[in-house]
Amino acid sequence: MKNHEILEIMKDPILKNRGKFLALALILVGESALSLLLPRILSVYIDGIADGTGTAAKIGSILSFGGAENGMLSALALCAASYCVIALLKGAVSALNIRIGERLSWSMCDHLRVKLFGRIFSFDLQYHRMSAQGSFLERLEGDIGLLSGFFSSMMIDIAGSLLTVAGVLIAFYLSFPAFGLFFTGLSAGILILFLKTQEPIARLWKAERDMENELLGDFSQDIAAYEDIAGLKKQNFVLNEMEKKFGRLEKQYEKAAFLGNLPSTAFYSLLNVAEAFVFFLGIHLIGTGRMTLGGLYLILSYAELLNTPFLYLKQEFANMPKVLAALRRIREAYDGEKEDGTEKAREPENPCGTGKAGEAGRLFVPEDNSIRFEGVTFGYRTDAPVLRGVSFRIPGGSRVQIEGRTGSGKSTILQLAAGFCRPQEGTVRIGGRTISEHEEESFRRFLFYIQQSPPVLEDTVRNQVTGFDADIPEEKIREALNRTGLKGWVDSLPRGLEEKLRPSEITAETAQLLAWTAAVLRKPGILLVDEFDAMIGEETLSVIDGLMEREFAGTSILLVTHRKRSGIRADMRLMVDKGRVHIFPETAFAEQTCAIPIQGEEES
Repeated sequence: MKNHEILEIMKDPILKNRGKFLALALILVGESALSLLLPRILSVYIDGIADGTGTAAKIGSILSFGGAENGMLSALALCAASYCVIALLKGAVSALNIRIGERLSWSMCDHLRVKLFGRIFSFDLQYHRMSAQGSFLERLEGDIGLLSGFFSSMMIDIAGSLLTVAGVLIAFYLSFPAFGLFFTGLSAGILILFLKTQEPIARLWKAERDMENELLGDFSQDIAAYEDIAGLKKQNFVLNEMEKKFGRLEKQYEKAAFLGNLPSTAFYSLLNVAEAFVFFLGIHLIGTGRMTLGGLYLILSYAELLNTPFLYLKQEFANMPKVLAALRRIREAYDGEKEDGTEKAREPENPCGTGKAGEAGRLFVPEDNSIRFEGVTFGYRTDAPVLRGVSFRIPGGSRVQIEGRTGSGKSTILQLAAGFCRPQEGTVRIGGRTISEHEEESFRRFLFYIQQSPPVLEDTVRNQVTGFDADIPEEKIREALNRTGLKGWVDSLPRGLEEKLRPSEITAETAQLLAWTAAVLRKPGILLVDEFDAMIGEETLSVIDGLMEREFAGTSILLVTHRKRSGIRADMRLMVDKGRVHIFPETAFAEQTCAIPIQGEEES
């Protein structure tokens, strides 16, 4: 995702909050104007006390004509009162700034959180398999948290500081042009130093954030595996490894922090030298009668006022590389891609479908339910393939049982057929076409996937079995529940189909039958079933075997199992072993032995 795409993502919340942005801009201008006005009032006050001349004398004479007994004292009192009022007003404006900034931050970053969280569902499965458990959460909260700070305070500090700098330079030009020219050159040099050093420093902070993210992921995984670690007596090993990783993180942090502070320290020192120069030059000008004491105070105040925004800029620009690094990492997470290219989200290459268009830019709906693997090699890590050069063809309507040891690649075949993963080599074809050539919505309706432990949503029974499809009539839903044996259970619930499920209270068998109810309603062309029989009893197994025979005539069924437990008829068996697939047609279905591997494999 490029920078303009990030701006596109932020376009909606920016437009939605344009009123807050406008209010923030006006308030920042007002706060900068008040900051410039305060030293001007004090300079007038100082000249009035010192020699009774200047603006204070003019105000005093006006007040004397107005009936004041002592015009100068009244002028000085007016200056003091004005200073107090403006100081209080400036404090109120600053508080309002913070309030609007915080609200803006929540609105902008919550939008980005939702957008980024939604990307989880478009990542390839290997992205999830190879990502540490805490990795995405760290990006979602850690990195967006940095952006939240940018919108709530950093943006205000930077914009307000730049406005103040511009205002001070204008004030210098109006009152002391020579000083204006001097501080313009100094400010331009400092800003160039800021901008030129951000990119290399951002790279250092990105490396630190990546290392921190990886460490958090490892930490989460170690906590999740605490039983295995304790059982194998590996606590000391894990602690030693964690200590080494924290040590590497500390060194990377120190490097980024030290080099990141060098530019800001340099320009801050330059400002201090410039302020000292102004001080001594001002004393000389007073001695020659070319400047009043109030004028010297005003110059020093403006120099100090210029110093203050640059101090804020120093702090915020020191944090800016972290924000830039966070933005890059969010962009990577949005793309589902690491710099080495090993992780990618399944971004549609054609805006109308799941991938590249087929003939002449067209996208297709599945015309039949045949499945074909052509020289497919795949691994969750590129250096450890699970399948190697696998080729086979399954005619539409076939019942296929996939067998093999744990970790042999049985489930991987289903995930490739479903398009959850992409082959590193070779092609998977559904209905004679690659998955990327199919129109996505039609393809997802055409194919149904049942996991070993089907997820139960914390939602209504109706939404669980319909997949939030409001067009499915209630009569059809109840008929499907009756066929899966769940109608009595649903009728016993206080609110029936509208009862909200609690996942922790749903048994493995009920979860399986809810998934099969959804499959009955969908009537898919291809049904992928991953070890449904691993955690259910014989009674439920018998119900599901009956469903496969009665409800899915013409459906291609790929059924993964450790061993042949189900009573379903099998037109062919795929034995997965050491990355290869061996096909065994059963004698009873000899006429269907056209479903043999393209490359010769062993037969039983």
